[in-house]
Amino acid sequence: MSIQPIPETSPVSPSALPGARIPEHAPSSGAGGRPLWLMWPSIIMLFVIVGIPFLIAVYISFLNLDQYTLRSWIHAPWVGLTNYVNSFIEGNIVGDSTLVSLGVSLGFSILTTVIITPIGVLGALTVNTPYRGRGVVRALYLIPYVIPTFVTALVWRMMFLNRSGLVDRFLSAIHVASINTYWLLGPNSFWAMVIADVWASWPFIYIMVLAGLQSIPADMYDAASVDGANSWQRLTMIVLPQLRSILGLALLLSTLNHFNNFTLPFVMFGTPPPVQVDVLPLNIYVTSFQLFNFGLGGAMSVITLIVMLIPGILYIRMLRLGEVTV
Repeated sequence: MSIQPIPETSPVSPSALPGARIPEHAPSSGAGGRPLWLMWPSIIMLFVIVGIPFLIAVYISFLNLDQYTLRSWIHAPWVGLTNYVNSFIEGNIVGDSTLVSLGVSLGFSILTTVIITPIGVLGALTVNTPYRGRGVVRALYLIPYVIPTFVTALVWRMMFLNRSGLVDRFLSAIHVASINTYWLLGPNSFWAMVIADVWASWPFIYIMVLAGLQSIPADMYDAASVDGANSWQRLTMIVLPQLRSILGLALLLSTLNHFNNFTLPFVMFGTPPPVQVDVLPLNIYVTSFQLFNFGLGGAMSVITLIVMLIPGILYIRMLRLGEVTV
């Protein structure tokens, strides 16, 4: 008795079944098969929270809006691009234009990011491998990051007071600086702001890098050890290349966060601030809510948004070109 092979059958399409009905219009769905209408609540909420205030700010930037015309702001005089031109010419109480504040913000954000990056990477490397007490060290590293920025700025403000501050007393004790050094006024104010922000923000790089380190397979380290690679070679040949995408995103977010930092300089130096720490968000605040020039403040806000969009667009372009992988 021979066994007959079972012939292969192709799947029957629904259209071949008798009496089958094919829907004329399939419901629109995304890549994951989920209906696109599920996204509409989020889109509407985002438009209400972000879109409408942004459009109002853009509209205000073309108006001569101050404390006298604020009551009927919709009918305020239209001045076109005058506010944008004046933002680079005129200044606030301390005489800083948008260009000056933009330079301060760029210098502050870039310098702070450059300083905290190696600190964060080093901190992540120290708690990557298991050892006794590693959990305690990880928790201690996060303390500066979880403290509210207002509290951090207030503590550092007291520490930087001349004569009575801890910084002046310490530097005077080791004969590095005078006990009467002014950190909250003059050129030293910029470095006081940088030091305070470095202390408060370096755990962000630490968290991002630590997450990337935990995702590197242990087999790569074992293979490098078999090949005779030392610690420095493992760091430069394995760890850093694997962290390229994580570091790129961390540097972008860190730079934008420092550029848009308002609370730290506002609490540490008050308003009007010294010229050396008159960052763009603080300048916008003084222009809008102390000089009551809302049109000029709106123009400065739009300029700030454009500047902050540039690195984000460049990063997305790098992702599309394949230079950075996520």
